[in-house]
Amino acid sequence: MVPTEDQEQKAFVQWLRLKGYPHFRVPNETYTKSFKQKAKNKALGVSAGVPDLFVCVPHGEGYELVAVEMKRRKGGVVSAHQKEWLATLEQSNIKTTVACGCDEAMDFIERVKKNAT
Repeated sequence: MVPTEDQEQKAFVQWLRLKGYPHFRVPNETYTKSFKQKAKNKALGVSAGVPDLFVCVPHGEGYELVAVEMKRRKGGVVSAHQKEWLATLEQSNIKTTVACGCDEAMDFIERVKKNAT
């Protein structure tokens, strides 16, 4: 049985906490049937396609911000909005990845950290 995207992301977040990496998530997928709440969300900056997690990876005296879009190990699809955000972040010199599972996400963070030293 292939773990869900949520299960993979939870495992990755547990690893980030264990390693002490500062990270955050923007809950852009908050579902509502209320048109009033949808309008409020949009006015407050909710934007489809924002990556699932942003991680601060130790880099010299500070940190390097990177973005991780989580997917299942098998069957995950990157939406057009996600592709746009990933491209925009890359053009802004923010490293990004689409991680198919927790292991790929951890490997990405470790590679970023290794290349920072």
